[in-house]
Amino acid sequence: MRKAVCIALFIVAAISMYAGDIANFVNIGFSSDGSRFVFGQHGSTDGEYRAYADIYCVDVPTNRFIPGGTFSTAPSASTAGEDGTTVFSALRGSIETYLKKLDVDGKSPGRALYVQARDEKRPDKLEFRDFETGRTFTVSMHSFTEGSGESVRSSFYLVLELVYPDGKTDHHTIGLPGYKRSGIKDYRIRRVVTDESGTSLVFVIEKILVDTRGESVRFMVETLKL
Repeated sequence: MRKAVCIALFIVAAISMYAGDIANFVNIGFSSDGSRFVFGQHGSTDGEYRAYADIYCVDVPTNRFIPGGTFSTAPSASTAGEDGTTVFSALRGSIETYLKKLDVDGKSPGRALYVQARDEKRPDKLEFRDFETGRTFTVSMHSFTEGSGESVRSSFYLVLELVYPDGKTDHHTIGLPGYKRSGIKDYRIRRVVTDESGTSLVFVIEKILVDTRGESVRFMVETLKL
């Protein structure tokens, strides 16, 4: 009996050590000209159940955050027991005036070109087609990791081959190959969306965060203006 209790306690401790939380991605959408893209994420921390929410405003041509365009509600005692969706809605409501200045009204989410299911095995290379334009996309991710545990650091970049209906081919490198993100151990392309003009591309990237709570999922994007 004592042995069984010890084993049970060990299992619970092991689960706690590696437990984390998975954020929910929110596509707020493009500006009318496709030059800006806004997205967010929300969830609750594992164990403490403290809700959090983030909103990021991205300049698509430069693939960078718009200055002053990141907003967050951090997990805290005041958000304990709150639902992440509620906290996110409150955060979004507080910046509606700012979003209007960016010409982002939440009604232009764009078109999905690729979506990966959560339980789908990660392919070495993505191949998909935009049936509205006839363009074919081939995307590969190149990632680099050093260290382990909470000391892990990693970087990645994307290589895109774009083939047009007339046979013309373009190649693009997207991201910052030399930029190492502390506490991030891995990345995965979860979806690709484009604006209505088909000239703005957004790659939604899932990143695996390692901290004292274990491994958690957060999101970022890489963008390209064609």
